[in-house]
Amino acid sequence: MRFDYIAENLRARRAEIGSHPLSPNRVLGFTLIRGWVYLMFVGAAASSMTWTGEALPPVFYTVSTASLCAVLLASALAGNRFVQLMLHPAARLAGPVLTSGGTLLLASSVGESGAALMCGLLGALTTGIGSGIIDLGYGELYRNEPPARTTFEVPLAFFLAAVVFSLVIALPPTAGCVICSLLPALSGWILFGREHAWSRRHRASVLPIDFDLKSFAWRIGVCACLVGVADGMVRAAFLSSNNLSMHMFLQWPLAGAGLLTMAIVYGAAILSSEQSARTIYKAAIFVMAFFFMLLPVFTGAQDVESVLALAGYGTFNVLIWMLLAEISYTYRLSSTEVFGIGWAMVTLGVLLGSIAGIVVDQFAPFTPQFLSLIALVATMAVLLSFLFVFRESDLIDLTEEPEDDSANAAEEAAEGSAAAAADAPSTEEPHRPRFHDRCLEVAAAFELSPKETEVMTLFAKGRSAARIQEELFISKGTVSTHLRHIYQKMDVHSKQELLDVIEDRDRG
Repeated sequence: MRFDYIAENLRARRAEIGSHPLSPNRVLGFTLIRGWVYLMFVGAAASSMTWTGEALPPVFYTVSTASLCAVLLASALAGNRFVQLMLHPAARLAGPVLTSGGTLLLASSVGESGAALMCGLLGALTTGIGSGIIDLGYGELYRNEPPARTTFEVPLAFFLAAVVFSLVIALPPTAGCVICSLLPALSGWILFGREHAWSRRHRASVLPIDFDLKSFAWRIGVCACLVGVADGMVRAAFLSSNNLSMHMFLQWPLAGAGLLTMAIVYGAAILSSEQSARTIYKAAIFVMAFFFMLLPVFTGAQDVESVLALAGYGTFNVLIWMLLAEISYTYRLSSTEVFGIGWAMVTLGVLLGSIAGIVVDQFAPFTPQFLSLIALVATMAVLLSFLFVFRESDLIDLTEEPEDDSANAAEEAAEGSAAAAADAPSTEEPHRPRFHDRCLEVAAAFELSPKETEVMTLFAKGRSAARIQEELFISKGTVSTHLRHIYQKMDVHSKQELLDVIEDRDRG
């Protein structure tokens, strides 16, 4: 019986992905930029991508991380203005050019001279700005992909990036620096040249829905910072207790951790009854907490605990990316705002984790009691973070428009003048309707009943059957019946096909 259940889930995942094949270009491009991140900024003083093989000074890591965070937040606040800027080829080209050029500058930053310091600071600023543009570009790509496809591609890309890291770090310093500088250039070429991110030919047919940026930033920020601090504490304690260098800690265990992350995500996706990043996050949080609690036990077992320690935070990063992609895809939100805020908070969590690691390292050598205390605090932090992961009701609250008297008056005035405006000639480009209006158009076109229209609209906006049941005060069986009738009338066989019909109405 359990095998039948798993087989049914696998068939459902294939149906969600649809008839379009997975994109090797997208996986490769995302792999290359994540591999670059691992090589350059996996941790303070962890990168040895310099011409001499010496580690980069921690100040450059901090400056680059801070500039990345600033670019992501600024793009989210600028919103549509940032997207309009990215429509220009020169603006898109700035991402890979700045990142590759900054990598070469950082490679020349080791030394006591003023020139080395200037190279390092300029390289840190340009890599932060350039990588921010590339990250947002991949956010735009995954915003337009079904969650099932993202669930398959993103863990695979993170694992392959870890393999790239392990291979490049083993090369001589000069060769490693050259290859590392080429990774963002190749990734940018795939992103903008092959996948056409932000291209005028791939404009969304449905305008993004506005949402509460402050509430979104607060919730995901607390979640990311809690996990980041917990990971920083455990990592510092483990390295100090085992007298490990960061190089030894990362080189091969990072690939093993990526493989373990794939097993966690794919296993949870296959076994869960509902395809949701939050559902998978439950399993990941349990695994991460379990790993942290093993810190005192595995002190001295370097290979095992290295993989476990890295898998925790690696899985978190994969899931946050999946969660951001799922939120922006399902609720039709702006990828610039969602990934700008969300990934900025993850970056801030990484920075705080590095600071927490430095603080914890001051107490070395550690007693068994202190190691147990670190494990307990880290475990409690990751468990607490789950309270801040977005539930469906939270996202619905974020995307609902406030209703006030002025808004209602404006709506009534618009309705009163609609008939006259329909007959009047217009020289302006027609305004593309919001997602809710698109659903109403489709419902009318396919002659859905009022109740079927309500169910279809809520379902298309990402509500689960249970949530629709609560909102419309109907039974679960009635929800299923309405959905079956909707699928029959619209001649679709999956949620993705339904969404495609909604978005393609104005082009039909």
